Amino acid sequence: MSKLGEITIWFSLIAAVLTTASLIYGLALRRKEFIRAGHWGIRILFGLNTLAALILLAALVGRDFSILYVASYTSTDLSLLYTLTAFWGGQEGSLLLWLWLLSFFTLILLFAEKRGKLIQSTLSILTGVQAFFLLLLALPANPFRLSPMLLMEGQGLNPLLQHPQMAFHPPALFIGYATFAIPFALAISALLTDQPDVSWVERSRRWTLFAWLFLGIGIFLGALWSYDELGWGGYWAWDPVENASLLPWLTGAALMHSYTIYKKRGMFKIWTTSLAIMTFLLCILGTFITRSGIITSVHAFGESTIGAYFLWFMVLVLFASLALLFYRRRRFKGKEIRYLFSREYGFYLNNFTLILFTVIITGGTFYPVLSELLTGDQISLGASFYNRLAAPLGLAYLLLLGVCPILGWRKASLGHFGQNILYPAIFGLVGAVLLYLFWDKNFWGSAGFLVAFLVIGTILQSFVREVLACSRLKDSGFFEALWYLLKTGRSRYGGLIAHIGIALICIGIIGSSAYVAQREAWLKVGESLKVRDVSVRYEGTFEETYPDRQVFGVRLTFFENGREKGELRPHRASYFAWGREPTAEVSIGRGLWRDIFTVFMGLKEDGSAKVQVKLNPLVSWIWAGGVILFLGMAFALWPAREGERVDA
Repeated sequence: MSKLGEITIWFSLIAAVLTTASLIYGLALRRKEFIRAGHWGIRILFGLNTLAALILLAALVGRDFSILYVASYTSTDLSLLYTLTAFWGGQEGSLLLWLWLLSFFTLILLFAEKRGKLIQSTLSILTGVQAFFLLLLALPANPFRLSPMLLMEGQGLNPLLQHPQMAFHPPALFIGYATFAIPFALAISALLTDQPDVSWVERSRRWTLFAWLFLGIGIFLGALWSYDELGWGGYWAWDPVENASLLPWLTGAALMHSYTIYKKRGMFKIWTTSLAIMTFLLCILGTFITRSGIITSVHAFGESTIGAYFLWFMVLVLFASLALLFYRRRRFKGKEIRYLFSREYGFYLNNFTLILFTVIITGGTFYPVLSELLTGDQISLGASFYNRLAAPLGLAYLLLLGVCPILGWRKASLGHFGQNILYPAIFGLVGAVLLYLFWDKNFWGSAGFLVAFLVIGTILQSFVREVLACSRLKDSGFFEALWYLLKTGRSRYGGLIAHIGIALICIGIIGSSAYVAQREAWLKVGESLKVRDVSVRYEGTFEETYPDRQVFGVRLTFFENGREKGELRPHRASYFAWGREPTAEVSIGRGLWRDIFTVFMGLKEDGSAKVQVKLNPLVSWIWAGGVILFLGMAFALWPAREGERVDA
């Protein structure tokens, strides 16, 4: 099976090179037979990549420990679900998944789009990117490499990865990464074929929305996994792996907003094209960060077998893109913003805030590398560095989300703006003051709530006003008018729903950052630990054995305002295949207004247990906001039925 997999990868690499060459040659010389051959090459390429993926899956399920990858990430006692997720549990499998997704989306593009220079050029770029990934899989990241010795048992999957969220978190990220290659390829093709019109933007928009949606789902699943599994009581630690996926998500958000200005106002042409390129490069950079070892140590990067490939690929793409942008700078020059008090300038500030945040996160992530190069010592920046900068930038961006939709195009009227902002501002102010007076006197937390409520207020006000206007115009009922607007303006209203989701996420982040309370203590059976109005009583220990692990933990009963609410069972799990120190498994009492987060930290000979209790306010609002955000994006993506007009 190992040889079959290796041969398939090499045949696929040859097919990718020939397909790319055929498309380029046919496009350059206008030879249709070469373009047709390239189209067949895309089909063959997808078939070979699918075969390679199926071979690896069969090896994983069949526990073929003669293959090093299988021995490293599976074991005989691993469940079927986590055996399948082992496909992307390591570097080689995750790259194969990325390749397969890219070849699948390339095939969809081939069948979905009309023929033309722009699309043929795009297809050639996408097959060229596939050739790069196949080169990695054929040489430094071969998933079919044989084990150095005969093994009867595998190491198994890392216990931390044996979690439902981790079954879907990596695939969602890689769907986003792979899809962002298409806007990149369309942008480069627009530069190559000298097409500064909106055709490449119109084709890119849906792909970008789709990529941003799935990358966001992946990020949120990762945050939920961190919250449920890692035991520190938070969901975002600003570590390099988290930052790696966040960077293209931020620039992808800027790209989506730039499309609107490019299409409606003829502005931001160079900027939008650059963002499409930058977002793809950041996807590659994210993989470079997580797979090269460069953040761990400069020496680790030097020993990496894959880091140099990614580095040279990024350098090649970056300089080729910059050269094209410089060469086409006059043709892609957009109109200038004439008035600062306008929706156009609001979009500019939106982009500026997102890119500034991206630059800060990138700089902070690579700071250990720079410090090691300059001083010989690696100095990492903690979460406090990011949090100090994220708070003002996040509030500024949130405020822009509320203000931009009520600004007029070209030049906004101050009086009209004041009328539109009045009621949302009152709504936000009243909500923030009430929370300050009756919950917790935290000024900055209240300021954040004010902005979040203002955003929700402006969006709801826009919904109500537009529905009432449509109702009067069509002489229909409120809900009939609402349904009509949602059907014919899916892009706009899906975006507004997504903005409500972002506001709710920010409310959750503020609550779980500014209003946290926690305590830890050694408790004897029957003793309680009190945190604010919550009391947790230690009832005793428990022990359970499963086919793959042994569990030992404590039983806790928790009370709110003296009333019993339920039982929590934080514990430690020892996985037989790993034979290492037990992993901490938290137990969470979830609620709309706060979570009760408990950790079992140790046990003494006299039976007393060390327990940590943490109250995390409004964490559930983050997850609810994420669901609303992604539903809004999915609604904006939902295809219109024949005869329906959808506002783009």
